[in-house]
This record gives sequence, structure tokens and C-alpha cells, in this order.
Amino acid sequence: MGIRERFRRWEARGDAWAAKRLTPEEFAEAAELDRLVRRHPGRLVAGYLAATFVLALLLVGIKPALPKGEALVLANVLIACLGFGLAGVWFGYRRHAGKPVWRTALAITALAAAGAVTGALLVRVVRGTGFESVGVPELVRFTSIGILTGIVVAAFVMGATWIRTREARAREAAAAAQAEGERLAKRMAEAELKLLQAQVEPHFLFNTLANLRWLVQQRSPDALAMLDHLIDYLRTALPEMRAESSTVGREAALARAYLEILRIRMGGALAVAIDVPAELAPHAFPPLMLMTLVENAVKHGIAPVGRGRIAIRAARAGDRLRLEVEDDGRGLAGEPGTGVGLANVRERLAALHGGRASLVLSPRAGGGATAVIEIPLVEPA
Repeated sequence: MGIRERFRRWEARGDAWAAKRLTPEEFAEAAELDRLVRRHPGRLVAGYLAATFVLALLLVGIKPALPKGEALVLANVLIACLGFGLAGVWFGYRRHAGKPVWRTALAITALAAAGAVTGALLVRVVRGTGFESVGVPELVRFTSIGILTGIVVAAFVMGATWIRTREARAREAAAAAQAEGERLAKRMAEAELKLLQAQVEPHFLFNTLANLRWLVQQRSPDALAMLDHLIDYLRTALPEMRAESSTVGREAALARAYLEILRIRMGGALAVAIDVPAELAPHAFPPLMLMTLVENAVKHGIAPVGRGRIAIRAARAGDRLRLEVEDDGRGLAGEPGTGVGLANVRERLAALHGGRASLVLSPRAGGGATAVIEIPLVEPA
């Protein structure tokens, strides 16, 4: 295995490790930082070297006796530690969020002071002078430098933690506000649905009852069939007045009863075809949406002509449920899909499913129109 393959494997392991410990937003920020490093490696290296050189000059200015090589090494270590430390704080701020500020600042300052003293002693050992050569004034000076460094680092840590915590709270507040808006929109759509359900097309019922009375007076054999379909219609429609959800099977049964009544009222001049596979019948579907499309097809397609055919089809398209209402009537007149009923359907789809649902109204080949609703397919419980 080559070096490049090994590097890619280590990189993949690092990404997997980070994905488990970071939120999706933080991981996206880390990925963007990685892309920035890959796009401008020369600029980053130049900036790093410039910062190291400037810090080395400052160290030599503070202590002229410090060898320039040691100053460069020390500056390089300080810049690298500062960079890694800031990255760790930036993406690991949750470890410090909610903790007392003074406790975190005190811990960082104590560690920095201890590190400064330990580093000074190690330098003496490396030079071969021994611990005994370190006097009290030098210990005080090293400790003071460590404390000052710790205060600066603690300020960076607390500042980064405060900024990141504020951003996280702002994201949470925005997400909560969006969820509340969606909840209110859904409740509004449900209220509109309740109002629509409460109406149950009174004029349709009155006209049907009047037509049924006439058929009874004429002793027509269609009277019993119309009464049966009216019972089926009411049996399906009335319980849904209190329901917040329905199924494909119930909506298809409601549409069938409605269309069969119309077929008898039109003297058989209406043909009806409903194709709903048994495996799709139990799947959830918003109540009265299919009926809205059927009524729209009857009112604008079949009624102006006085006869025709309406077909209802349900199908599964991947992870989506597709319901189609097709008529061979007058066809689309004017700008399609601008009626109140279809606008209500679109608003309810947006409230229930957002951009994952759609309603498309289009001309039918050979005359008429086709309306298609697609929603995410949810497996029945």
C-alpha cells in the first residue's frame, strides 16, 4: 500500500471519528475548513511561517540573549499549539459550555504556569546545567510568564466558547421558530380541512335526495342502487369529519360512491374506472384531497360536456405515493390549477409535507385533463 493510499485511509478514519463527535453543522464547518486548506495550501503555509517569524522576533526582542534558533523553535511550537488549541475549542466548545467561567480559566492558567515551569526545567536539563542552577527569581519569572500566557489562552477559550454557544443557541431558536411556524401552518390547514369536511357538500346531498325521491316516484330500479351508494358515501364521509388522517382505500371508496351517484343522476352518461392496488389501500393519504380532484374534474371537465369518463389510479413511484385523476371532458380552460379547491390542496400539501409533495395539473392527450398528487410514501403501522 502506497503512502497516498495510507493517507486517504487515515483521513477516512479521521472523518468517521469527527462525524461521531460533532453535530452536523459543526461537521459541515470542519469540512469547509478542510476544503479551504486544500484550495489554498500555499497561502496557509506562508501565513504560518510569517506568524512564526514575527513571534520569534518578538521573543528575541523580549530576551536578546535567546538564541535565534531556539526562538524560531519556540515560536513554531507556540503557533502550532495555539492553532490546534483554537481548533479544538472551536469544534469542542460544548465541553466548556455551561461550566463556571472562573473554574475553566483557573484550570487553564494553572496548566499554563505548570507547563512554563516544566519547560524551563527541561531546557536546563537539555543544556546540562541541572535543576539546581534555577533560582527563585527565575522560577518566579517563568511562573509569571506561564500565568500571563494562561490568562491569554483562557480569554481565547472563553471567547470562542461564548461565540460558539451563542451561535448554537441562535440556530436552536431559529429551528424552534421554524418548527413552530410549520406547526401553526399545519394547524391552520387542519382547521380549513375541518371546515371543508363539515360542509359535506350540502347542495350535492340535497340534489341527490331530490333525485332519489324522483326515482322512487317513478319506481325506477336505479332508486335502490342510488340509495346504496348514498349510504356508502355517508358511511365513509361522516367519520372523516373528526379524523385528521385517512387512507388511500377510504378515499377511493368515498370517490367511488360519489361518482356512482353522479353516474345514476346523469343517466349512465358517466363512466367510472378506479384502479387502487390492494397493497396501497392501507397507506396514509390526506382526507378529501382526492375528492377535491374528482369534484374539480366533474365540475370543469365532465359537466360542461354532459358526459365522459373519469379514471382514478394509485401507484407507487419509488419512495413516493402517486394518485392520479383523469377525465376526458372539456379540458383545461384558461390558466390551469388556479381554482380555490386546488389552491387549498397545494397549501395543505405544503403544510403537511413541505417541498416533498406536489400537485400537477396538465392537459390529457386526446382531450380532458389529468391531475396528479405525489406525497412521501409512509408504510402503514
